[in-house]
Parts: sequence; structure tokens; C-alpha cells
Amino acid sequence: MDLQQFRIAHSTVMEHYQFIERELEGIYATLSGKRLYDGLKDVETFSINKVIRMVQEQEKINGKKIISDKEYEDLKSICQRRNFWAHNCYTEMVFHSKTGDPKKEADIKQLNDDIRIAEQMRKLLFSKKIELFHDIKDKRTLW
Repeated sequence: MDLQQFRIAHSTVMEHYQFIERELEGIYATLSGKRLYDGLKDVETFSINKVIRMVQEQEKINGKKIISDKEYEDLKSICQRRNFWAHNCYTEMVFHSKTGDPKKEADIKQLNDDIRIAEQMRKLLFSKKIELFHDIKDKRTLW
């Protein structure tokens, strides 16, 4: 993997992480009982970890489990990996001094694994959000 390919892959994993955050915000906003816009405004500046806790709290309040315990554990792991890719990868990874390419195959494998895992979680959370929207669409106005 050369530096250009690394940058594209890094951007891809960060895209998935951003959409995971957005799906969680949508789940929270829907569960909050507020108009969707107002629920989204509640969490727009919060970290992903705080939004996860807020979703868990809303699940308890509503007596409705949206995300399984296993999925929460996976989200915790994703958050840790997200923090690495967002804050530390360029300073902690080893790059070739001449080419700038990532030097360790293990780092490249980890990035590819993280892309796959994040993409799966993104799709899962999107489907859970849509299912939740459908479950409540007849019960109240979202907009």
C-alpha cells in the first residue's frame, strides 16, 4: 500500500466512523420522544461515547432494546479504533522514510479490518434506525 492508497483507505474508515455517529444520533433522536430535529440538536456536539450512553439511557426509559449488548461491545471497540485513526495514526505508525508508505503489514491489515468492521456496523445501525423509524411512524410525527 502506497501513501496515496493509505490516505484513501484512512479517509474511507473515517467516513464509516462519521456515519456510525450519525446513525447513533438518529437512533437517540428517535427514542428521545422529541421532534427529530430537536433530538438531533441535543447530541450534535457530543462525543460518540456520550451519544452511545444516551442511546442506552433512552432504551431503558422506553423499555425498548435497539442495540444488543454484543453490539455495544463492538461499538466500544470501534470507538477505540476510531480514536487511533483520528488522533494517532500518523504519529504512532511507522512509515518508510523515503516513500512515506506505511511500513508495517500489520498496520495495513488493521486498517483494512477496521474498514470492514466499521462498514458492517454502519450498515447495521442504519437498518436499526430505519426499522425504528418504521416502528414509530404511525405513533407520532417525527418532523
